[in-house]
Amino acid sequence: MKTTLPFRHEDENIYLKKIHPLIRFILPFILVLPFLIVEDLYLIITVILITLIIDLLCRLNILKILSRLKLVIPFVLLMTIFIPLYVGETVLFNFNIGIHIIIYREGFYLASLIFLRVFGALIIFMSFFSSLTYSEFIHALTKLRIPSFLIGSLIIMLHYIPVLASSNIKIVESQEMRGKKITSYWQKLKTHGYIMGKSIIMNMERSEKLYESLKMRGFSGKITFAPRKIKIADIGLLVSFVLMQIYFILIINLELFYQWVFTLFLP
Repeated sequence: MKTTLPFRHEDENIYLKKIHPLIRFILPFILVLPFLIVEDLYLIITVILITLIIDLLCRLNILKILSRLKLVIPFVLLMTIFIPLYVGETVLFNFNIGIHIIIYREGFYLASLIFLRVFGALIIFMSFFSSLTYSEFIHALTKLRIPSFLIGSLIIMLHYIPVLASSNIKIVESQEMRGKKITSYWQKLKTHGYIMGKSIIMNMERSEKLYESLKMRGFSGKITFAPRKIKIADIGLLVSFVLMQIYFILIINLELFYQWVFTLFLP
């Protein structure tokens, strides 16, 4: 499987491409920051649903976005799965399967909150970054007045992420062809970890050579793009998302809203 960065190709047509790259870069932060601060499961679920609806309306590939998260989900589950066993006082479930297991209500809520926060943030950033091309992403960074040397370092780093990942896959495949048996997911992950260390050192040397070759060709560290003005519609979209978040947090009671929705569809 070919590993790629979460950016769209230049020839992919989506409705969001009409919006300025800087606005598309800022929007996920507007969506994510409130539910990272406010402890409200209903707010997190609402923002995730809105993001998925935007993906459908703007013809973004939801399955492709979710497939990029499959390597991260096991770590998020591992980070949260033991919290309900130790945190809290109110017993939610009580199991006796040779080992006495107690799941506490407060711990279960905290684990669900952490998991949805991380999972939701990943989906939102992956969705909006999937609407950007690689050049649009760099363009948005330059509009934020980030120093050129940092953007240059980021470009080189992003360039070598797919190279590093694909080289790891090729090394693992060559080991399997030579008789090494990798049966489980965790064994495969461990093998990738060992290969990663050596590959990082090799690619650091490669990136230094790339930077030196760019300097010899006249690269000064300054990155320029064709001017693209931010339109009133772009500002209006940004303001509407901010107002939407304020409405969800301060005005509407999302818990009552979801209860009302459930009473409509459930007997």
